[in-house]
Amino acid sequence: MRLTALGLSLTLSLCLMAQERTLRIGILRERNFRSVLVMSAKGTCAVFADGVRKGEIQVNDGLRIDLVGRSLTAKSLGLSFTAKERIELVPRVETNSLRLRLPESKMAERTYPGSISVTTEGGVLKLTNAVPIEAYTAGVVQAEAGKEHRGEYYKLQSVSCRTYALCNVRKHAPEGFELCDGVHCQVYHGACKQDSINIAVQATKGMVMVDADIKLIHALFHSNCGGETVNAEDLWTKREPYLRSAIDTFCRTEPHANWQRTLTRKEWVSYLERRFGVKPTNKAGVEAMLNYEPTCRDLYLGNTYPLVPLKHVREDLKLNSTYFTVTTTGENVVLNGRGFGHGVGLCQEGAMHMARQGQSYTDILRHYYTDVHLVDVNTLDFFRDEDRSTGSAGPKR
Repeated sequence: MRLTALGLSLTLSLCLMAQERTLRIGILRERNFRSVLVMSAKGTCAVFADGVRKGEIQVNDGLRIDLVGRSLTAKSLGLSFTAKERIELVPRVETNSLRLRLPESKMAERTYPGSISVTTEGGVLKLTNAVPIEAYTAGVVQAEAGKEHRGEYYKLQSVSCRTYALCNVRKHAPEGFELCDGVHCQVYHGACKQDSINIAVQATKGMVMVDADIKLIHALFHSNCGGETVNAEDLWTKREPYLRSAIDTFCRTEPHANWQRTLTRKEWVSYLERRFGVKPTNKAGVEAMLNYEPTCRDLYLGNTYPLVPLKHVREDLKLNSTYFTVTTTGENVVLNGRGFGHGVGLCQEGAMHMARQGQSYTDILRHYYTDVHLVDVNTLDFFRDEDRSTGSAGPKR
């Protein structure tokens, strides 16, 4: 029976939807090493040198790769070869993983889903993990969220991490990969070994957050907002309609809700003069910065001239947040702070608290991200086409 044009189009769409996106993650880029041992975690693993297949390693074998001069040398129980530019290890079964160890380091062995390629740059080895997005999402949630949380929290963190990854896939494009495995992007230490996280990732498979224009949002998150999140433009230059300040009563009793720092009066006043030009002769200005108690989040310390941006104070003094009071007693200046992190987007500890109260992951996400829509990433093109043809504002909630 001949397929109609509509049937053919639908069939092709379903095939595309079944193909899971692979991300290229630059791993262990903050370390300098010249040797790496890669082993198959399960089943056999194909080995390629500069694009040419060299053979396989078995589950009880490993391939040691060393940088010798400008070449890569590789040895296993059954293989011995060199490569000029790249060595790649690919599990024969897509769902299998690779174990990785640095012989010259005390770093614990890690397991990575997908394939691993080894190249050289600046006299050291560089590793890239090509990983299916859902396996990557699970690994990020495990590294960013930790253990023993409610399923609804793991679901919302899965949606947030997946959205962030897809929205930032060009962050490291000039370096030959898409995302790194550190806090610059999202922390990722390889395969997730926690069943509750894997279940949450599969329950939200492909789900992402988009704004009213059906664009992936910058799904920013932080540890604890101290009771009030921050507008995006209060910290950075660009305003985002979905990153709006919101009152958060849920995180105020959580572990990172409060902090304190003590300095001498001389240290505090000298810092303000050196960094921001606050003159000691400006008694009113100095007094406002020696005793400062905001009723809500501020942008500037003391709200007086000269302006002292709180974000710069936090960066300079390595404070947990920009949300703090200043109290001076004698020769001591005490900063009593609230929250931990930049304060934009999702407050992790607040979200954990809401999940423990029984709130759904969709409601929690919409509490922290204003007017967002949750959609399957594979349907984005459909919604965009519909929006162009009908002039609608995008998918409904």
